[in-house]
Formats: sequence, structure tokens, C-alpha cells
Amino acid sequence: MYDILVVDDDPQTLEMIESVLRREGYRAQTTGLASEALSLVREKTPDLILIDAMLPDLDGLALCKKLREIPDIADIPIVFVTGQDSPYSVAEALSAGGDDYIRKPFVPRELTARIRAHIRRSFFIEGDVPTIRIFPQTSRVFVNEREVNLTRVEFDLLHYMCAAPDRPHSPEDLLTNVWNYPGGVGDAALVRNHIHNLRHKLEIDPLRPALIQSRHGRGYVIKAHVKIMEEEPA
Repeated sequence: MYDILVVDDDPQTLEMIESVLRREGYRAQTTGLASEALSLVREKTPDLILIDAMLPDLDGLALCKKLREIPDIADIPIVFVTGQDSPYSVAEALSAGGDDYIRKPFVPRELTARIRAHIRRSFFIEGDVPTIRIFPQTSRVFVNEREVNLTRVEFDLLHYMCAAPDRPHSPEDLLTNVWNYPGGVGDAALVRNHIHNLRHKLEIDPLRPALIQSRHGRGYVIKAHVKIMEEEPA
């Protein structure tokens, strides 16, 4: 699950964007102040930042420049979301360090499509195969450098599939070896629901899964470099 920081001084806009992001499976943190945004990114680095160009304590362009001075934020996608009456041009926003510029009002699916594209470029170079690192002793999972928080069942399910990543795992196989059900016992819908939840946590675009792929009539395969680790990550 990816973390997105939204900086906008309009409470209705914040509420709407937060609702859209949570519906798409993102974690959203919101603030109406540039000063608070600077504090929040130092506490936890987001995966993408949405900024309104007009803020009460510091304009969005100045905030963007300050964010780019923070080493951990230097390569994080920053997208400006601002009204038609903004005095700043697209060129000025991009020159300040922004990666994209969306004018209000916008269609939610346009916003989420832009976010997916920027996160994909940020985390995966096109053509690269991501790496999944699993730490069985602590039940920790990383996709590239991003840690993913899983439930016990989700971890066991992923761990089992990653032990043989290129082999299709049928629902029957997973019910037997993850849930320990006897043959013929259990519902394939249980597996589908947990795969759905895993995709929302692991994938950039859960609707177009790249890491956990379906094979018609055969089950699910893992498409990633898998590393089963013995030691706790540093």
C-alpha cells in the first residue's frame, strides 16, 4: 500500500481526494499547511505528494522547492493540483520541481491514473522485474525497498507462493498447503479474497496486477525476483 501526502487548504477538496485515494487502496495523509507538510515528510517519507499551488502560509511552488531540498524527497513524485484561478503556470510549477500539474475540477479517474503512472515510474523502471524480499522469522515483506504490512494469513499465502514463484498455484493447492484444509474442503472464494487483498497491498495498479498474475484454469503465479531472507533487514 502506497502513502500519499495531500496538501490543500480547502477542507472539501481534502475530503474528496482522501476518499478517492482510500477507495483506490492508497493510504492518505492530509494537511492544509505547508509548514505541517514539511514536518510530516520528515517523520515519514511518502510515495507521492499532491500540492495545491495556493496555500495560506507558503505558496505551493515555494513548498515544492523546499521539499526538493530534503534528500529523501528529491526523487519522490510531486503533482500540483490547483484551481483555474491560480496565478502560476504549468511551466512555473514544473520549474519549481513538480512532476505534473492537474487543474480543478478534475475527474477522479484522471487523478488516480496520473498517480499510478508516477508511482510506476518512481518504483519500477519499465522492463525491470521487481524484487520481493521475505523475512520468515519476523514476517516482514518488502517490494523493492517498500515495506508491505500483511496479516498473518496474507504473509503465509505469499510466502508459500514465493517458494515456487513460477509454478501456478491452484485454489485447491493453496487451501491445502496454506489453510491446511483436507482435500476437497474449503471455498475457492476464500483464496480469491485474500489474493485480492494481497494485490491491493503489493501492486502499483491492483486492477492490472503484475506481481501476482492469474493463469486461467491453473491458478496464480508470482512474477518477481524472490529472496527468502534469513536475517532481519538493516
